[in-house]
Amino acid sequence: MRRISLRNGNGNSIPFVSFFADSAITVRTCSSCHYNNKSIPVKDKIGVNSSNLDDAVTLFHQMVTMKPLPSVVNFSKLFKNMISMKHYSAVLFLFREMQKLGIPIDGFILTSVINSYCLMHYSADCAFSVLPIYLKNGIPFNVVTFTTLLRGLFSENKVKDAVELFKKLVREDICEPNDFMDATVMNGLSKRGHTKKTLGLLRLMEQGNTQPDICIYNIVIDALYKDGNLDAAINILNEMKQKDIPPNIVTYNSIIDGLCKLGQWEKVKTLFLEMVNLNIYPDVHTFTILTDGLCKEGKVEDAEEVMKHMVRKGVEPDIITYNAIMDGYSLHGQVDRARRIFKIMIDKGIEPNNISYTILINGYCKKRNWMRPCSCFLKFVKRDQNLMSLPTILSCKVFLKLEE
Repeated sequence: MRRISLRNGNGNSIPFVSFFADSAITVRTCSSCHYNNKSIPVKDKIGVNSSNLDDAVTLFHQMVTMKPLPSVVNFSKLFKNMISMKHYSAVLFLFREMQKLGIPIDGFILTSVINSYCLMHYSADCAFSVLPIYLKNGIPFNVVTFTTLLRGLFSENKVKDAVELFKKLVREDICEPNDFMDATVMNGLSKRGHTKKTLGLLRLMEQGNTQPDICIYNIVIDALYKDGNLDAAINILNEMKQKDIPPNIVTYNSIIDGLCKLGQWEKVKTLFLEMVNLNIYPDVHTFTILTDGLCKEGKVEDAEEVMKHMVRKGVEPDIITYNAIMDGYSLHGQVDRARRIFKIMIDKGIEPNNISYTILINGYCKKRNWMRPCSCFLKFVKRDQNLMSLPTILSCKVFLKLEE
């Protein structure tokens, strides 16, 4: 690996990153990249979705033998489809084939290669090794290229490198960040617990020419409340209002969740009414936050009333809502009521998951009602034993031990 300087059309460089030279690029392959040579008809529309990897690879080899060659856009579509099927190694393998055959490439192709490296969670050096190919082919860098690289760095928890790259991009005018890049950086910082850096970046963005949008503010609010700094999150909400940036359902859900966890129900009620007055109507996530919070406070009957209210408002509860109420009843020894909610859920056509069964098994084991957990256990195993989680297995072991 050798250090090189990358420059865009304006002559700005990125000297701080070590890149692989073009000739040193290593493309890793796996057994799934082997393909057979069976003949299949070429699709009328090249680049349409292939049903499996063999079809995609065979289609690629038919495309490269066509005269004239299909448009580079068609190769891009094929790579995009393969990435959606999670065949990242195959994308890298076929890209190398394109290079050997001298087939023209474009920025979309190269972004697909970078994305494949990042999604495979290799070292970020592998993804950065694609950048010299841009220069060699006279393809300009763009915001999508670097957003993909930033996302890859964050996925490997290389926060310092990601922040340094982002600062370089802005300071040296290599590319102008857009909302999606800003959100990628903010999200990467917040999800890895760097709340202060997230807030600091918001303040930096506020001083720029383009003001942060609602998505950016929501990321900051979510990070603050998860960090236990709910007052700061509410302050950001008030700042938004002063700047005429209207909050949305995501904004309110984050703060309501924080208030519920602290048991500040009067503030929850105030915020809930404020949201409705702004014509922002609660969604299933909002109601689930309320039911879960009430259940954890021991107010399970109130939680069930909230669930009934949401049904009246045309918002159907989901599996998380039902599990929260079942768990609330079960924790307070009212397993029969939890079972009733379980039955209502099934009658609504919602398939129980391993958490649903774990709640019932735990509840009946605590009540020493041996027939009930046995019945739940057998139904669960019959349904899908592959979905058994560790808590379910432990619950079943407790039950079997107590039954002896």
